[in-house]
This record gives sequence, structure tokens and C-alpha cells, in this order.
Amino acid sequence: MTRDVVALLERRPTMRGMSRALVAAGRGLRVRTAAEGAVVELRDDSGQLVAAAQAGQRLAASREAERLLGPDIGESLPAQPWWVEARGAETGPAGSDTAGTVRRFADSLAAEFGGRVWEPEPRLQRDDPLLIGATDHPAITRATDHVAIAVQDRPVVGLSTWLADAVARHGRAGRGLQLVTPADTRLTCELSALLESPMARWVVRAPDGGHYDGHIGLPLVWHEQAGFVRADSRADPAGPHPHYPRPVEDAEDAVDHLLLDLRILHTADADLRLGAEAELLTDTFCGTAPALWGTAEPLTMVWNRDDVTALARRRAPNGSRFLFAAPPGAARPFSGTLSVNRVEEGVAESVSLTVAHPMGTAPDLEGVTGLVEELAAGGNLQTVNVYRRRGSKDLTRAPHPLGPLVPVGVGMGTDAVRTVGSAHAQSAPVEPVRLGARFAPSLWYPIGDGTDPRDRPRLRELLTHLRPDAAAARL
Repeated sequence: MTRDVVALLERRPTMRGMSRALVAAGRGLRVRTAAEGAVVELRDDSGQLVAAAQAGQRLAASREAERLLGPDIGESLPAQPWWVEARGAETGPAGSDTAGTVRRFADSLAAEFGGRVWEPEPRLQRDDPLLIGATDHPAITRATDHVAIAVQDRPVVGLSTWLADAVARHGRAGRGLQLVTPADTRLTCELSALLESPMARWVVRAPDGGHYDGHIGLPLVWHEQAGFVRADSRADPAGPHPHYPRPVEDAEDAVDHLLLDLRILHTADADLRLGAEAELLTDTFCGTAPALWGTAEPLTMVWNRDDVTALARRRAPNGSRFLFAAPPGAARPFSGTLSVNRVEEGVAESVSLTVAHPMGTAPDLEGVTGLVEELAAGGNLQTVNVYRRRGSKDLTRAPHPLGPLVPVGVGMGTDAVRTVGSAHAQSAPVEPVRLGARFAPSLWYPIGDGTDPRDRPRLRELLTHLRPDAAAARL
């Protein structure tokens, strides 16, 4: 596992200052830069990675530090602090004092550039050999032929640049990612979604020393090649781990979440500006445009469609995936992702949005049909899915069962309707609302208000009807 500290500084740290702080923190260790100077590493005489620190990132708002580190960290912070995160690779009782190394590094930075240091209280027992070790990547404790294991001992874990880089680097080698946390850790919305993919898993260490899947609660056991795998078998299926808590919908602080997944296709054009549809979604359901964005958490930049477009262009023809979030203190917090890929037909843009509504209020679903109609009128709509479920008011995910994801409706743009066949699409088991031109309609299939789990079979029936064409299966 890693020992993490974050220095929140008043002034921009220089690379020379970071190197001095590392030398002071780990005397006798060698300093090396990586990632084109974006990371500074400490290695021992054998070349093993002992600690690493990222170059400073200036936060657009100090509330982003509070979101990831806790509300107490906001006291006496500058409005836009510089975030420097350092990690020490823990190799066991006989290893070097990595916790002390990274703490001394952060303290040295704060002394030179002003600010304060955050360090989480350790909660994982250091008695599990599976969680001790180091690799050549600062975020990864161990790697097999099939998976890379990251261990994070902190209250909130986000999709950091460390983890995003680990996913990309080990993904190229065919490895999935497994993240191990204590039972009281929460994940941000984006990291939780990433760990629900087939090549990933959230592993929770229970107080009894066992492990279970943080998303579904099933017990896990260690496999030397596959990492943590399900302990049950078809002959003897296991139920949830005994430490897997009650469903979140029973929690007193659970609120309604509205979830939207949108796919659009732009004509490749030099004047194309990305992000308009993300703004339309957030304006419609949250009353405000995104405030922050970035490629990882913490989100460091003020939302600006020109900046989003410029970065996507620089990365082309490779795809891009960006995160965005609500203004700090928004009445309806939201979090989302915007993905961009160059395809043969043009530029494919996908937007996923999750909105948390205040306690005692419900999503206003009356605007959904109007939203779909506006999206369809732009001519770029491919599909839009709308769901509802219960979740936490701050959009984080604790390792307990969420409320069921209940459909509100499904929308198809003109091209998707044409691909399926207009007559076939309009004869679906859910009667659609026709939008747009008579002979080239877009369709909205209203399923329910997102509160009745019995609507889930209606969605399956609808998708089965539309599924004969592979393009429609993307719904």
C-alpha cells in the first residue's frame, strides 16, 4: 500500500524546491524525474521506488480540497491553493520509513512555500502481506499477469492522476485494476463508475480481515494470477459478506439521484466546440453550468468550453475523457464525464451526469421530454437514457448496496430511429412520443418516474425489441 500526504501550498512550488524537500526527506536516496518532469521520485541504491511526488497543481477552488480531504482542511486555506501529493511505497516492517519520508517532504514544502499538510489517519492493518509491497508505479502495490493492485488508506478516494495513469499503463499490458480500501472509505462518483467495468474491482478489507466486493458485497479470496476473485461457486453460492451493510435507500441521509447518459455525433468541423450538451443537461436539471473540470481528481480548472475543445484537439486522433462538476456549494450537486472520440462518421461525444437532489425533494421530470426535443432539434442526438435511484447527498459511494437503478425513459435521435427502422421503432412495447419532423422523427420512450423497480422489466422488453440492429444495442 502507499502512505499518502498532500501539501496545500500558498505559493507555486518550484521543481528545485521539490527536489530539495525530497533530498531532505530521504537522505541517502536518489532523486529522479519521470513523466517529462511531472513526477519526482526517490529510489534506493537498488533502484526500487521508495516515494514519489507530483508537480504542483493549482486548484481553481479550495472547496475541491474539502471535497476530497474533508471539510476541516478548508480552514485557513488560500482561495486557490497549490496541491502537491506525495506517496511512499510501504514494503513492510523491514522497509524504509516511507510514512516519515513523505511527511518530511510535505512539511519541508509547507515551510518553504507556505500552507498546510494533510495526512490521513491509518486504518488498514499492516498485517496483510497482500497489501504490502512496491512496484515501479507509485500507485500500484503489486502486479500479476492479469491485474494491478492499488491500496488506498484514506477516507475518500478519487480518480487521481496516479490511478488514471495506472489504468492506462497497465491496461496497455492487458491488466485490470483492483483497488483495496478500508471498509469506511468512500469513492467519488467517477472512480466508482470506473471500478464497475469488467476489468476492474473495488476490494474492501473487512474488520475481520476478510475481503469483499465493495459494489455487490460478495466475499473475495486471493488468486495468484487473477488477484481478488469471488469466493462463491455455482455449486455453493455465497451470500454477501457479513460486514456488508444495509442498503443505502434505508439510510437517513439518502437522497434522490437523477442519472443521464447521452450520446451525440457531431460533424467533424473546424468550428466545433465541445461541451454544449453538457451545459444543456446541467442547466436543465441543476440550474447552472459546470464550474470545474479536469482530466483527473482533484479538478483543477474553471469550466471553459474553448479550453475543453482545445485539449481534445491536441490529443486527437486519440480519444479524451474529461471530468466536470458543479459549483462548490451548489443546491443540487452534480458530477459528470465528457468523452470524445474521432470516428469515421465524425466526432462522437458522450456525456454522463449524476445529480443529487436536496433532502426531501425529487427530480423534476417534466423537463425531460423538452430536453430530448431540444437535443433532437440540434440533429446530433444518437441516444439518451435517464434513470433514478437513491444515493448519498455528496455523490460519493460507500461500500454498501445502492438503491436499484430504475429507468425513467429512453430517447433515440433521427439517425438511430432510421437505423432501427421507423416502423419497427414506433411499434415498440413502450409507446414512444414522436419529436421533430413527421418523416424523420426522434423518439422518446417514457417508462416511468424512476421510483418503481417493476419498470426495469419494461426497459429490458423495450431494448430487446430494439436490439436486432447492433447500433440500437448501444442504448
